[in-house]
Amino acid sequence: MKINANIYRKELKLNRPSFIAWSAAIFCVIFLGMAFFPILMRGDMLKQVTAFLENPFMKGMVNAFGHSVEALTNVLGFYATRNTIFIMLLGSFYSMLLAGRILAKEEREKTAEFLLAKPVTRSEVAVSKLATFLTYLMLLNTVILLAGFASLEIFKGESSYRLGAFLTLTFYSFLLMLTFGALGFALSLWIKRGRSITGMTIGIIVGGYFLDALSKITPSVDKIGYFSPFKFVDTQVLRPDYGLVWWRVLYFLGLAAVLIIFSIAKYRKKDILI
Repeated sequence: MKINANIYRKELKLNRPSFIAWSAAIFCVIFLGMAFFPILMRGDMLKQVTAFLENPFMKGMVNAFGHSVEALTNVLGFYATRNTIFIMLLGSFYSMLLAGRILAKEEREKTAEFLLAKPVTRSEVAVSKLATFLTYLMLLNTVILLAGFASLEIFKGESSYRLGAFLTLTFYSFLLMLTFGALGFALSLWIKRGRSITGMTIGIIVGGYFLDALSKITPSVDKIGYFSPFKFVDTQVLRPDYGLVWWRVLYFLGLAAVLIIFSIAKYRKKDILI
């Protein structure tokens, strides 16, 4: 299997506007979110927020999600608590929507006959579109990495953080987006006439986040969280031993690989409506 350069370049051009829009949105979310850190660190504001979060209900909620009131006074702890969830949700939406659209659009727009009539194999088409998806996913995460690092440096004040912990957190977010993208790639092949998977994407990602949240808040249903990829993202960046855990990485890479291999095999045999 090889990449067809013409298809790859065409898909890069067609998907560039959406990439720019999503990148700009996530960039703004990161910077605007971190701009609150210096405000929070002001004496009166910090006291008010601490008093609010110290009440039994809120403290239980914060602790259930693996954070603490103390984490908010560290710039990376604040980043992980305030920004990471928005990065993961928005990035996963973009990843799954892009992957779900990129293969199915030929059938939806009724241009499959024109494409497949060319001297290219279905494997080349699938691999070339997959390469486009991976290119934009890596570019998006480069934007997230640079925006996150710049915002931490600009707004950290007297606070300090471990760069390794920040890079690990960013890599976990990338793995989550990759997994949801691979799922979107696979689901798009089961939708008749290349229908949009937007509604399904929202349901799966929000549902996955809800399952993870429920498992953390309610110990009696803790195991239900393992049905969600969010469960395998470690955001407790202030732990001294925080870093990549092999079984978490293996979960994401293994699941993504299985879904992508399945998708390419399915696309090669799929009856494409023209």
